Amino acid sequence: MPIGILGIVVSMVMAAGEGLRERKKRKTQKALQAAAIRLMSANGFAGTTIEEIADAAEVSPRTFFRYFPTKEAVLLTDLQDETVAAYLAQASDDLSIIDTYEAALTAVFKDLTPEEWAVEQARAQLVASTPELRTTVALMTAMRPLDDAREFIARRLNTPPGDPRPRVYAAMLVAAAGAAVAPLFTLAAETPLDRTTFLDALTVGLELLKQGFPTGFAIPHSR
Repeated sequence: MPIGILGIVVSMVMAAGEGLRERKKRKTQKALQAAAIRLMSANGFAGTTIEEIADAAEVSPRTFFRYFPTKEAVLLTDLQDETVAAYLAQASDDLSIIDTYEAALTAVFKDLTPEEWAVEQARAQLVASTPELRTTVALMTAMRPLDDAREFIARRLNTPPGDPRPRVYAAMLVAAAGAAVAPLFTLAAETPLDRTTFLDALTVGLELLKQGFPTGFAIPHSR
């Protein structure tokens, strides 16, 4: 099944299976994150309080903490991770592991509305320009994708508990995608993140992974 068609099929399945409670939860998460990004863009990370974020999203501070444990988390949490995980959980075995992972990432980010992508752009700009976040961003943004990829790969390979392969392969997948787009996030403090450039970079990173790890041996020149 072509990657594009897989994305459409999984989107339809997810839309049918998502209940009212889940939709309401995601709506509140998005509202809190959008409010936080709007306030932080205007007042800075340090100049924005949790109380202000909750008030802007029309919820209580107590509700804020049901969704995000800290002020840092509301900015660093990638709300697309949950959707990617759902894609991987429901994907068929028609594509290879790497192609399925690429299809999930591509479909999720293509499905974002212009308003949702604008929030992602602003989030990337804030993370790139906020010194307080630089020590925690790599750890917080990698843990959920690693766990989701590991579970997906373990299921596809039907590995026994304790088998190291799902962890290793998951780390390779997440690292390849992350390393490919990392330069774009570095520039995001000054230049808005372009969606097409972002998706192209993801594809390049995962295509390199498909080619295998180079041996490093010199290739003799033909005479």
